[in-house]
Amino acid sequence: MAGDGLILRTARPEDVRGLARLESDCWPGTLAASEEQIAARLAAYPDGQWVAETSNRLLGYSSAQRIDAASLSTLPLTYGSITDLDRFTATHAPEGSLYQLVGVSCHPSARGQRIGRQLVDLQITRGWSLPGVHSVLGFTRPTGRHLSPGVPLDDYVSSHEDGSTTDPTLSFHTAAGAVVLSHHENFRPNDHESLGSGVLISYPPGPSRQPILRTNLFTVE
Repeated sequence: MAGDGLILRTARPEDVRGLARLESDCWPGTLAASEEQIAARLAAYPDGQWVAETSNRLLGYSSAQRIDAASLSTLPLTYGSITDLDRFTATHAPEGSLYQLVGVSCHPSARGQRIGRQLVDLQITRGWSLPGVHSVLGFTRPTGRHLSPGVPLDDYVSSHEDGSTTDPTLSFHTAAGAVVLSHHENFRPNDHESLGSGVLISYPPGPSRQPILRTNLFTVE
């Protein structure tokens, strides 16, 4: 069970190899972060790298960085340009006003236990608590889009928002309060499920996520 001794804590250098294995178990093809990329993220912004573990087994990983608002002003936006090719070395800004959630991974054997939700809620709550942060946002994947290849991205997202269709990954975020800001074609060309597209979302501040950090479901270290 997710509540059976689950610990959420910041990642450590000794976690890197295990996190790379976790990524490869969670993500299709080249979407998984490598050991080198995870190590670079940890070096750039250790406070934004969080893991979920139980009995010394890594079950989840959530990654974030701080960026400047100017990072989103140069179009077209691509995953590689805003994450420094998944490394954060050149993109993380220690005093950046935007707290960017980059990814969340949950081991397939632990899905359905809300580990991913707990990691994301922790990141959101933490992001809003940081001085100088004006927005908590991220680019998410419209993973069901490959099932409707002839539908323009704007129409696909709009149909999800009005309830006529349901995208599983968009639902993960919008059901928890995320707001869609913009849609981007050719955002991540190697994301075949999403037909290369990305959706920029923001998580507004509010009390709705606070109680989860005060339950006995897990321990935060």
